[in-house]
Amino acid sequence: MVIILSAEKGMLNGSAVIFGLLLLFSIVGSRLFCGWLCPGGAVQDYVSSANNRSWNSKGKNLSKYIIWAVWFSFIVFLWVHNGPLKGDFLYLVNIDMQYIIIYAIVMTVIYLFTLLTGKRGMCHSLCWMAPFMVIGEKLADLLHIPRFRLKAKPDDCVSCGKCSGNCPMGLSISDMVKSGNMDSVECINCLECVDGCPKKAIGFGICRKRQ
Repeated sequence: MVIILSAEKGMLNGSAVIFGLLLLFSIVGSRLFCGWLCPGGAVQDYVSSANNRSWNSKGKNLSKYIIWAVWFSFIVFLWVHNGPLKGDFLYLVNIDMQYIIIYAIVMTVIYLFTLLTGKRGMCHSLCWMAPFMVIGEKLADLLHIPRFRLKAKPDDCVSCGKCSGNCPMGLSISDMVKSGNMDSVECINCLECVDGCPKKAIGFGICRKRQ
């Protein structure tokens, strides 16, 4: 909301800068933000104790890209229409009751949506920030830039399934390990699968995409 209000005034604010930095960071850091820093993700991980079912499919995952495309296109339209842009990182950054209420409403929606859907339901279906990082990952792979990613040791896997059970995104990690390909745009690099593997069949590091 803040970035839209800023764009209406022809202002490039802190929200826009943060989204741009997330895109740039993801070129090397992939989706580490989602797995380690996102407050919405923390709320969803808390909710997973009440609803631990998987919410992960192509159709469900596609919706967030539609939401992002509409939202971002509208912002770009406002920037163009109200240009030339002026920069103010702290524009609309103040302790105001209406913003506190809006933030509370957003967090409540995240909580309730995840409670109804399952593991990281909001990440899969609603998140307007994830596409920025997915684009960053795709750019890195296209330009052959090394980025943070999981690594599999298929020969060490004993098919215990703990990695898939621990995955907060409901991914079939065990199948990914067996195939030797750990790349998934839905992976948030939380490393739960790495920590939970009894045979250390999953590692991580910064490397290029497998050819």
